[in-house]
Amino acid sequence: MISSKIFSVSNKILLSFFCILISLSLESQWGIAYGAGWGNQDLKSYPNFFKSIDYVGDGINGHRMDIYFPSTMKVNLNNIFIDALNKNYEKIDNVIFDIKKEKKKYPCVIVIYGSAWRGNSGKDGSLNHIKNAVKKLVKNDFIIVTVNHRSTNSDAFPAQVHDIKAAIRFLKGNAEALNIDTNFIAVQGYSSGGHLAAFMGATTGKNKFTFQGNEMDLNGSLGNHLDQNSDVHAVVDWYGPTDLSQMDKCPKIERKASRRGDARSAFLGGPIEENKVNVQMANPITHLNSNTPPFLIFHGAKDTAVPVCQSEILHNAMINKGLSSKLIIEEDGVHSGTNKKMFAQKNLDIMTGFIIDQYNKSKTSD
Repeated sequence: MISSKIFSVSNKILLSFFCILISLSLESQWGIAYGAGWGNQDLKSYPNFFKSIDYVGDGINGHRMDIYFPSTMKVNLNNIFIDALNKNYEKIDNVIFDIKKEKKKYPCVIVIYGSAWRGNSGKDGSLNHIKNAVKKLVKNDFIIVTVNHRSTNSDAFPAQVHDIKAAIRFLKGNAEALNIDTNFIAVQGYSSGGHLAAFMGATTGKNKFTFQGNEMDLNGSLGNHLDQNSDVHAVVDWYGPTDLSQMDKCPKIERKASRRGDARSAFLGGPIEENKVNVQMANPITHLNSNTPPFLIFHGAKDTAVPVCQSEILHNAMINKGLSSKLIIEEDGVHSGTNKKMFAQKNLDIMTGFIIDQYNKSKTSD
């Protein structure tokens, strides 16, 4: 353990030296850059951030996250408690600087991009659809996290599920350093990211699942924070698939075939007909339980990639189990992050209102 407390002016040189070490440690251990704002858009409205943190410690692009802090939070490298892996994967324990450590803890929203589970680097664009909502959330003191996961080009289910679970554990394991309120972590995603977000919510409170004699470890064993759970407290699902065996059976609209081949088969590790166990295990409905948090689901009625029935069956399953779910069907909505109908301001307001409301409820139940 390395520990330092600054007591007097005489220690300024030592402090400067250790600050440099911390900066180098952050880049080597988490593989991050840091700064203020993202992109070139209205920087005053955007928070400080850490970029491309390696949340597993294996150095791959699919295990990176960005963390955006509220502008009201005084992010300072001196405040960061480091508990991760360096680039050589040698553990460095508890580098602590007890300097003006902020006592307030902030709720967190994790955002997962859509890519038919094939992308391993979508985090950088995952806030583009919801910029106005993000501005409102950071003004309300939320931390925003965007996260990569592995691609089905290299790894099939449950790799992507285990990646997001590991990301949640990483945030909880470093909650003191990052000033995260572990009593409220929400997750939202688009399309395949919506599926992963729904899976996180559905499996909250569960560790294993058995189907026809096949046992699935829902959490996986990635990263350094296996002592943490991966439970979440609210879910926003934008047009995510649910029951992959029913994708072609939606009665309301004819589904267009994917131009990139069958993403479902790539995700499941083979044809649907030959992977019925994985179809069942990958279905969020399978895992719904009394610990499943409230869901807010958005879907376009004119979606031809993921038909609206996918969200309808998830919503109905939750209601039938006595769980909290709200489904918003956008009549002119299609399957696109640039669709103005889908991401209309009214829907973004519903989203932010839902997240803030769920956070406020979590505070009253503590």
